[in-house]
Amino acid sequence: MIVVTRNMKVAKDLTEKVLEDISHPSEVAKSEGFIRRDIIINKDAEDYVIIKVITYWDNKESLTKWHGSKEHQQGHIERHKQQKESGKEPVNRKALNLTIEEYDVVFTLMAE
Repeated sequence: MIVVTRNMKVAKDLTEKVLEDISHPSEVAKSEGFIRRDIIINKDAEDYVIIKVITYWDNKESLTKWHGSKEHQQGHIERHKQQKESGKEPVNRKALNLTIEEYDVVFTLMAE
């Protein structure tokens, strides 16, 4: 299993806008090898929040195939178009302090 985290350090005044932008249905849910997407948030800091988008994949090949797919590219285009049509300015990615990390899962402990 592959786990990918997109890590964002976001100014508090942008938090709701970013969460709205990333918390929407996506064609990724239909992609072969996709398991799930979690969005977690830490609000402990005074002037920013940390948002992590965590996706789980069966394998690296499925992840690579999704990233190169027309559906992935079209999803970003459509989301941008929807925001413009609704009068919302897209989130400036530079304001997110975005990093991406990829991990191989080597052990999982499940509840009994």
